[in-house]
Formats: sequence, C-alpha cells, structure tokens
Amino acid sequence: MSAQDDTKPDVHTRLHRQHQRIAALERDLARIGPQVAALEVRVEDLRQRVEQPHWAADDDEQAQARSLVDEVRREHDRVRARITAAVRYEERLRQLEEQVATHLGDSASR
Repeated sequence: MSAQDDTKPDVHTRLHRQHQRIAALERDLARIGPQVAALEVRVEDLRQRVEQPHWAADDDEQAQARSLVDEVRREHDRVRARITAAVRYEERLRQLEEQVATHLGDSASR
C-alpha cells in the first residue's frame, strides 16, 4: 500500500468536515440574511428620522437616536464581515475540493 493510499481516508475525512462546516455557514447565512435586511431598513428609517429638520426632539433624544443608528450600523458591518468571511471560506473550500478531485483522479488513473 502506498503513502497516497494512506492519505485518501484522511482527505475524505477532512473533506467531510469541511462540508459540515460549509453547511453550518450556509445555515448561519440563511438565518442572518433576513436580519441584515431588517437592519438595513431600520438604519434607513432611523437615518431619515434623525436627519429630518422638522423632527421635534430634545438633545437627549437626538443623541439616543444617533447612538442607536451607530449601534445598528456597527452590527451591520459585523454581519457583512461574517458574510464576506463565509464567502471566502466557501471559495477556498471549492478550490480544495477541485485539488482533491484532481489528486484522486490522478491516483485512480495510475
């Protein structure tokens, strides 16, 4: 048995773990997608209310509204960063899967 044959189960195990991770990321993306959309709507609504000149509020209310808008924007940025990381991770996994398929294909033809 060659060293290549010994690595096949390890590669398959690692590939299976990566598929599980991708499935978990996809579930997370499906879960947070609507949340991101809702946050975008809230940010826009709050932005319009804060920036409208006829908005009657005292300084404390305006500060509180701006603070809330800032908090929502920060959360929105964090969600976008997580989604970007997940997309990059999926792309890397796709590349690794291609390499494994090529490697296994080369091994089978020998």
